[in-house]
Amino acid sequence: MTISSPDAGERPYDVFICYRWDDTKQLADELHQALTAIGLHVFQDERSMDDWDAMAPEIRAALLSSRTLLPLVTPGFPRSVHCRQEVHLALDCAFRLGRTDRVMAVTSGVRPDDIRPSELSRYRIPRQGRSARELAVRIAERVRALAAEDDGTFGDAPLPSSPDWFPEHLPGSRHFHGRHAELWEIHEGLRAKDKARNMGHPVVSVSGVGGQGKTALCAQYARLFALDHPGGVFLVRLSGSDRRVRASPDAVRAQFAQGLRAIGRKLGLTADELASDRLPGALRTRLKNLAQPYLWIVDDIPSGLDVELLPELCAPSGNGRTLLTTRGRFTKGVSAEITLGGLDAYDGLSLLTGHRLPTAPGETNAAKLLTELLHGHPLGLTLAAGLTTRDDFEGYAELYRQLATPDPEDDLLELVQYLGAELPAGYARPFAATMLRSFRGLTDAGRDVLSAAGVLAAEPVPLTLLDEILAGSGAPGGPARVADGLAHAVRHGLAELTESTDLTESTDLTESTDLTELTDGSDGAPDPRACAVHPLIARATRVLNPPPTRRKLRDAAVVALTQALSATRHSFTHRAVARSLPHVRAVTGLLAGMDQWSIGADERYLLDETGRAYEQLGDGKASLRLYIPLAEACEEAPECDEYTRLVVRLHLASAHFRYGQFSAARSLQEDVVPRMRALLGPAARETLTAQDNLANTLGALGEHEASRLLHTEVYRALRDGTGPTDADTLRVLGNLVIAVGRCGDTDATRRRMRMAAVRYARGAHVLWRRAAKAKGPKSWEALGALDIMNTLGKNLLELGEKDEAHDAFRTVWEGRRAVLGEHHPDTLDAWENTIIAEEGLS
Repeated sequence: MTISSPDAGERPYDVFICYRWDDTKQLADELHQALTAIGLHVFQDERSMDDWDAMAPEIRAALLSSRTLLPLVTPGFPRSVHCRQEVHLALDCAFRLGRTDRVMAVTSGVRPDDIRPSELSRYRIPRQGRSARELAVRIAERVRALAAEDDGTFGDAPLPSSPDWFPEHLPGSRHFHGRHAELWEIHEGLRAKDKARNMGHPVVSVSGVGGQGKTALCAQYARLFALDHPGGVFLVRLSGSDRRVRASPDAVRAQFAQGLRAIGRKLGLTADELASDRLPGALRTRLKNLAQPYLWIVDDIPSGLDVELLPELCAPSGNGRTLLTTRGRFTKGVSAEITLGGLDAYDGLSLLTGHRLPTAPGETNAAKLLTELLHGHPLGLTLAAGLTTRDDFEGYAELYRQLATPDPEDDLLELVQYLGAELPAGYARPFAATMLRSFRGLTDAGRDVLSAAGVLAAEPVPLTLLDEILAGSGAPGGPARVADGLAHAVRHGLAELTESTDLTESTDLTESTDLTELTDGSDGAPDPRACAVHPLIARATRVLNPPPTRRKLRDAAVVALTQALSATRHSFTHRAVARSLPHVRAVTGLLAGMDQWSIGADERYLLDETGRAYEQLGDGKASLRLYIPLAEACEEAPECDEYTRLVVRLHLASAHFRYGQFSAARSLQEDVVPRMRALLGPAARETLTAQDNLANTLGALGEHEASRLLHTEVYRALRDGTGPTDADTLRVLGNLVIAVGRCGDTDATRRRMRMAAVRYARGAHVLWRRAAKAKGPKSWEALGALDIMNTLGKNLLELGEKDEAHDAFRTVWEGRRAVLGEHHPDTLDAWENTIIAEEGLS
């Protein structure tokens, strides 16, 4: 599908003359006459238009029916809105046709380095005293050469292709306006491989205050310039939008690692490749093997980030092009830096009046004044545009009066002070007044939805979670009310609707506010829809809601998240709740810039469940980040009993173990075991579990004989105490089998121990299958049977029994895929073992 084509039988224009009426009208007339005399078909608009007028349909049609664009570039050329629009449309089409030299700039009084966008320099014809006739001859030669190679017009350009996003698409604003020059600056900057400071590949940063549209600009570039990055778009989102919070390198690295892991899962990396020590290398190899350029976006880098950390955030391989957004500035380490200010007068007015056009000249002037009042701030203008959709809208003059001189009874002071750290001088008061009216103008359902999102992290919020929070807070709930409230917030520019591409195919939802037409996930699949709220709006919402309201919503969020995570203990639906996990740190008071809630029993249990879920997802580092503050909170809380402290320390040790920090895990476990024994007794299940965990850690540290002896001790205690078919007994037996298979100082001893491990594994498998038969095919017992089968396969492979090992691994892979899902780390691990066995057979 193409943008537009001339009507059948209609002759295309060879040249479309683009000029500024004030200073190049005479040259345009002379060129039109000279080019026509040579035999070219030329379009020249003879009307002088006001800068506030939109591009006329007939002008757009003529441009799309042209083969080339001839902009007459002077120092004043960029000040013409219509010239900028025509150049952007022509370059955009030419880019997708594969050659932007269809746009040929005739320059006068402008140095080559000053031409914007710089793409106009691709084929430049300096006037340099030449007559219109001389210029026309050169232009005609170029036009005919182009036509001989490609006789198409701008309208023959294909529509922009949709890039592949990893792990999810970046929400772009449906209110995106202007920024044409910035889009081409990004395009040019990311192609500049010869820059001195590009660290091996191009790095472009987009900076600006909150709400200037940095993220939306990146999303727009990724879509419009998809041909620049056929390898796809890879997105890592950080949380650096609060300028009051100092950037912690460790926190940035941890959040960046989470982003890498999400990309790795979407790319289908194996469980081993997703391990923290292997992930960067595995991801680098996979991206390098794309053999195509790809776009690497790191969104919302904290202000004040140590520039030495910057190379760690850039694209992992040389075929990547890095695009960064930040509210700070990078003095080095980037190829180009683009600083966003407010929108220009035309684009700002266009955004403001997008829902309702002014009906009289006085209203147009008032709309212009309102655009100036809001400093062209895109987010502020989006909110103001939302106010024009209200039934009580009395016109732009009245809206300007309301925002310029707000009601004295409206207490803006706290909101202005709170947003003052986020916005430059002069922005905070009009923005706060607009935000206040927007929030108060929402329906009850809209305010409830926005308020619930305000107590959560600056990440997309699943609609199902919003529903559960509202229901738990006592507010009227239900999917229909949430959908209605969100639709109202979207119409007012206070929220966006997104859809997770990790669960379903991506759908462009940015143009729709009728949420009732979208799937509700009633077929049993996780609802992919989510609500995205700009961080500035979320922070303002928290100020506008009194502490009791925030507390009620936050408490409901703790309950909703806890219930969702607890359900995964037996349903194996960890991926379904993955989108909710980032919000746990917000509701437990662990997220900088948010309300600092105290960690009580409910919060400790939620953090514990979240850590377990992260471990089930194979993200040991995220689990560790949760258990460390949880353990500290338990030690400091006087109401926390000794048993709870020991259990949390035991889980923290497990998180260290999964993250590969075995010495730290051992230190904690050696502290917990004697304390457990003294508190509960040597035969208590919790004491034996702590000992078994310590035995696993000893094995990971290479102390296999000590590990075997301790596993044996625990197994015998459980066998005699709870019985040989108890799940805990069988779990420890599986660990003992692993330890036995690793023992031995010589080849002969190791072989003998592996043969013993095979015998133990066969016996344990019989017991596990018996237990699984009673519990069902999707139970922990069924997974236990698969785990021991996996251990059996590894020992058989070491003994050279490749056929039987392959059959065992394939059984494990198929079983885990049925229970845990295709992408679970344990499933991927079994799949990798199957491939290794197959390669051994071949």
